[in-house]
Amino acid sequence: QLCPFSSSALGNQNHAMISRLLQQNCDGRIEKSKQIDTQADTEISNLTKIQCVVIETLVNYYTESTKKSDNSLDQKELASFQEMAKTSVSSLSIKTCPKKLEVMGDDRTLVVPSTAFLLQEQETTNEFHQLLTNITSQTIRNSPREDEYSTMCKLQQKLLENLASLYHSPRVVRRGDIDPDSGVRESGHRILWPLPVSITSSNNEATKCTNHGYIPQSTGPDSPGWITVTEHKISQSFDLTRVMFSRGNVTEKKRFGLLVQPDEYVLDMYAGIGYYTLPALIHGRARHVTACEWNPNAVFALRHNLKTNKVDEKATVLEGDCRLTLRALMANKTAGNGHYFDRISLGLLPSSEGGWPIAIECLNRENGGWLHVHGNVATTEREQWAHWLCRSLVILSKKNKCSTHWHAVCHHIERVKSFAPKVDHYVADVFVGPLNSPLLSGRKGLDDVNATGVLHSGVFNATPLHVSTPSCALDTEGVIHQKWMM
Repeated sequence: QLCPFSSSALGNQNHAMISRLLQQNCDGRIEKSKQIDTQADTEISNLTKIQCVVIETLVNYYTESTKKSDNSLDQKELASFQEMAKTSVSSLSIKTCPKKLEVMGDDRTLVVPSTAFLLQEQETTNEFHQLLTNITSQTIRNSPREDEYSTMCKLQQKLLENLASLYHSPRVVRRGDIDPDSGVRESGHRILWPLPVSITSSNNEATKCTNHGYIPQSTGPDSPGWITVTEHKISQSFDLTRVMFSRGNVTEKKRFGLLVQPDEYVLDMYAGIGYYTLPALIHGRARHVTACEWNPNAVFALRHNLKTNKVDEKATVLEGDCRLTLRALMANKTAGNGHYFDRISLGLLPSSEGGWPIAIECLNRENGGWLHVHGNVATTEREQWAHWLCRSLVILSKKNKCSTHWHAVCHHIERVKSFAPKVDHYVADVFVGPLNSPLLSGRKGLDDVNATGVLHSGVFNATPLHVSTPSCALDTEGVIHQKWMM
């Protein structure tokens, strides 16, 4: 017979067919009553594909565990178990059993939320742990608790394997948060499935890693954590267990690439794996890009991506703290093959304020240049932030002994994505330099501008001499406190 929760049934998109399968008896006969068909249609419409995979996994486990010596099954008990499994899985919260899962990368890596399908290792149990406890208790009699937990871990691994099959994924990872106190902002993602033999051969390691995942010992191409994400024809490869990646920035990457002009020398102060470096070279056709990054794993991926996309000859990678590497570069008065920079990306969240002084120092001394400043900003402080940013950049330019005729004009504010309730990730496109700079020629709305300010909806608003400081500013010790975001 065909199990109503098997991959064969789940793979059929025809709800009418699946609904009948849900009513299929264990002896293979199908109820033909119109009333039952209607009930089945309702039941299948209330089950997600993920719920169906969970039920399938549980039913298959029960079937294999309760077979008699002659491979026969108690059909009545099986039907009762199947109904119990369906009821139990349907009652799981979305946090435990999501309605859908994220697929990442060209190979369709499956990303499971941090709270989904999680076994609890402490005394208290969560609902998924309790579900598997109830299931295994019906098949494991008088066994030590560690054996029961080991069985649940194996059942959890089988579920991950079945979910990977549903999404046609080669691996499953658990989403992890980025440690805000980590200077290099490493990824918190961990690989859940498949586990290597070195782990599965050790029962203790296997039970630990099946729940929280693991970080592969090796990195680079062909390693278990290596992934490629292609966006706008740009190949970006990295180790997902060591390097962060935000898909929410995809439109901003393309926008930045289109802003870059062919003759420009571009500086990417927080390059990562090449999020903005690559679009500047490939779509913007920049003359040269200097990319700064201090995470060694990101630097490795950055160099790989520059070579893979065949633009490595037009890029210079500076490894280390950009505030130090760029100051050393400026001390020798060499930047971008002997030139200062026309355009600078400051793509650091929650704030790039710590890099503003050196960014001003790196700008073209004659014509100024464009700064693309990223930040997490309270939605209600958007305009205030833009004016404060412009005033701050002008003050820094004077401290850097730039011409007294330099101004800062915010030409555009781009909302990239929501960061938290009432907090958005913004990018301000700010020109800093003389207002007669050729870099401003033909810029709509800036023909009659003669002061520092913000252009909003085609109207220029001059920035006052004194602007109140927004919530997202660094404190006097150079620290940003994120309590205001909560």
